[in-house]
Amino acid sequence: MLGIINSGMSIQDIFISIVTMLAAMIIAFGFHEYAHGLVAYWNGDATAKMQGRLTLNPIKHLDLIGTISLLLVGFGWAKPVPVDSNNFTKQRRGIFTVSIAGAVANLILAIVNFIFMIILAAIVGAAKISTESVVAVVVVKLFEYFFLYGIVINLTLMAFNLLPIYPLDGFHVVEAFTRYDNKFCVFMRRYGHMLLLGLIVFGAVMNQVSYIVGGNIGTVLRYFDIIGSYINLITDSVMSLFDLIANAILH
Repeated sequence: MLGIINSGMSIQDIFISIVTMLAAMIIAFGFHEYAHGLVAYWNGDATAKMQGRLTLNPIKHLDLIGTISLLLVGFGWAKPVPVDSNNFTKQRRGIFTVSIAGAVANLILAIVNFIFMIILAAIVGAAKISTESVVAVVVVKLFEYFFLYGIVINLTLMAFNLLPIYPLDGFHVVEAFTRYDNKFCVFMRRYGHMLLLGLIVFGAVMNQVSYIVGGNIGTVLRYFDIIGSYINLITDSVMSLFDLIANAILH
């Protein structure tokens, strides 16, 4: 959020960026949690449905602290959908499919946003919208920024949640294929929260130091942000593929 404000963009573009980013995040969080609840229901667990969480209404999935964090620093989280794996008809299959559902939902949403962005580009190109029409330009920017943030945020959520660190979905994917008392799983259940928080804080500090130091040393320091480097690798790879597809369609 602060990056947008300090980006040097016009007041209009800053406002559009903040509004569309928050909207894309809230939708991405809601879709992610809904997918967990829906797949859990398919596997025999109606806990989410009984608690009113089997809905695409993002308000139902918002976490108070996560939402405040989202508004203040541009990073937040949703309220996890309640799941009881004891209700699954086939437990290992249930744990795996429910765990992977959120990431798959975010990937689907990223693809949908990408498709709409191509459609928007085609419409704008065909209509030849004049820059003198302020309303038209603002409307186009609103949709353009929303679709772009929809792609990036959903890819980021997908990559982040697939990390095999407790309590993220990636850990539960690993858990589905291992014994409950597996040493890795036991370690993660005990220390995963601290490890994840430590990696996030350490990465944020390294990023700040890298900007202060600058130059080649600063570039090297950014790689110490392990989670950020991993997420950038995934999102940049998928975005490059999307760019190739968009260029093939639009040119």
